[in-house]
Amino acid sequence: MAVEDPEQQSWRASIKTVVDVLLLAGLGDVMVLLEMSTLSSNARIDMLLVGSHPDTGELSVVAVENKQWSELAFNPRTRRIAHPGAGSEDSQHPVEQVWDYCQALERQVPMLRGTLWGVANLHNARAEAIAKIMPPTGRLRPDINVDRVRAFGEDVAEQRKFARFLSTVLSTEGARDQVHRIDRAHVRPTEEVMHAAYEAVRGRRVFPLLDEQRETVDKVLTLVEEGFSANSKQVFIVTGGPGTGKTVLALELLGALNGLRSSAAHASGSAAFSAALREHVTGRHGNIPDLFTYFNQHRHREPNHLNVLICDEAHRLRKNSNHRFDKFEQRSDIPQIHELIQAARVPVFLLDPDQVVRNDEIGSPEEIRQAASALGIPHDHVHHIRLQHQFRHSYCPEYVDWLEDMLGYGPNPRPWTYQGDFQLLRADTPQQMEDYLRAQVALRHSARITAGYCWDWTQKYVGGRLVADVRIDDWAWPWNAYKANKRRNIPDRTLWATDPHGFDQVGCVYTAQSFDWDYAGVIVGYDYTWAGDHWKSADNKDRATRGANRHRLIRNIYRVLATRGRHGVVLYSTDRATRDLLAELKVPPIQDALGALYRQHPDLAKPLPPPPVQDVLPW
Repeated sequence: MAVEDPEQQSWRASIKTVVDVLLLAGLGDVMVLLEMSTLSSNARIDMLLVGSHPDTGELSVVAVENKQWSELAFNPRTRRIAHPGAGSEDSQHPVEQVWDYCQALERQVPMLRGTLWGVANLHNARAEAIAKIMPPTGRLRPDINVDRVRAFGEDVAEQRKFARFLSTVLSTEGARDQVHRIDRAHVRPTEEVMHAAYEAVRGRRVFPLLDEQRETVDKVLTLVEEGFSANSKQVFIVTGGPGTGKTVLALELLGALNGLRSSAAHASGSAAFSAALREHVTGRHGNIPDLFTYFNQHRHREPNHLNVLICDEAHRLRKNSNHRFDKFEQRSDIPQIHELIQAARVPVFLLDPDQVVRNDEIGSPEEIRQAASALGIPHDHVHHIRLQHQFRHSYCPEYVDWLEDMLGYGPNPRPWTYQGDFQLLRADTPQQMEDYLRAQVALRHSARITAGYCWDWTQKYVGGRLVADVRIDDWAWPWNAYKANKRRNIPDRTLWATDPHGFDQVGCVYTAQSFDWDYAGVIVGYDYTWAGDHWKSADNKDRATRGANRHRLIRNIYRVLATRGRHGVVLYSTDRATRDLLAELKVPPIQDALGALYRQHPDLAKPLPPPPVQDVLPW
């Protein structure tokens, strides 16, 4: 794949400046690794300078983050940096960025601990500009070891300081051998990280594991504790519908295994899901987010580097781990499932086959079994456990069955006859849906509105505001933001589901999948409509759903969206015939429920405090 012109320009402008400094320092024979993976995210380190320490002869490594920034300004409120090209959002402090990269590498490759130094190479900035962002003028996070990170600018004096610094921590002796050592290094979390993961997850158990969940955990733990050889790999496939506790099981496994000092990691195909887990599970344990990874981060692991790899939301598996920004030589034809199975002694796949929502998602028990067979794993070493117990809709476990029949998974839609606490409602307009859900938010419940991908998405702000792309008659709301606007309290797409300010934007399946709220509103668009005695599907704005599988994928999307509400779900369709179907199926009208809310809580007509931050992960 061709490298984008801006990236090529960046390489030409930045790499040369570091090479010049290396030559000035007499370090022309150190080894330089470009675009080094952090091994814990899709982020890459611009340059890694590898050699030996001049005093000890031991491995010494300098991570370099290149920035072409010139004028710099420090924002004391956010500790972020404004610079030309930053746009409306300031950038992370470059020293903090390179420090985070060093910490990520240390957590994943224990042999690097104590060997790493960081440099922010601001080769277009003068010394006085850098002084504005460094202490005492600009503050750094208290966790940063200022003795191990530096920032240098373009001035001759700055370049000489850069060269002197490198001379104090690097020598060329054995540089090539040191690179080979890094290549052969065992990639796994450190002991401290595993202990922190155990402490963080152990304290978040919401309900005890039951029946088949406990069976899964016990069986995996037994096999790990037996210390089987690499040739006796075991594969687990855990399937269950919405709300059956797959993620709770995954986190229980993660905590228990790390408590046993048995290396385990969590992996997902969803950026929003992984971001939420990192933020909400780690809590005060800020050194464990690297345990929450993405599927495509495990393609470079040596076989069986991990004891257990927990692949959550495995219905989102792709054919391979290639990324659109990968260079041609970085691309691979190895199936992603093969990479994940090979990465751990016990790979565990948790999935719901009916949550596949894109043509390039292939996660299914059949695909996993076929991959295991192709890798020579015996049939009796592949274990399939089915989760049946319903937690999310515990008020109304029959709701998912009714929904599936209504959406066309079963033979025919059937009337809604439930009389309990769970509230399934139909709205005649999106405004009715908004009024009801806004009332629930005022009562300190979590809620979101989601929709099928039937409207264009303006990803950029216009005049500092989100464009109200989702327009239905005189009602208009924006989609969830691609990038955050902190001044207007608008979260980005990865935090839309968990940030209370996300209520004022419409989410899609990619930002809603894997989460749940107290109440969920679903706008069914023109892509799935009732045609008298059957459902028909139509191409929408999402190219990933087009083709022979369109009907199945779009149906799966609305099944995902309509199973996000724990205590209630509101359905609205832009199609009259589909709204009539909901009425014929005796789904209660929302007007009655909203009237009852106002009678029960007359203060709803007055401004109320904002709702608290709540966990909306599927515990």
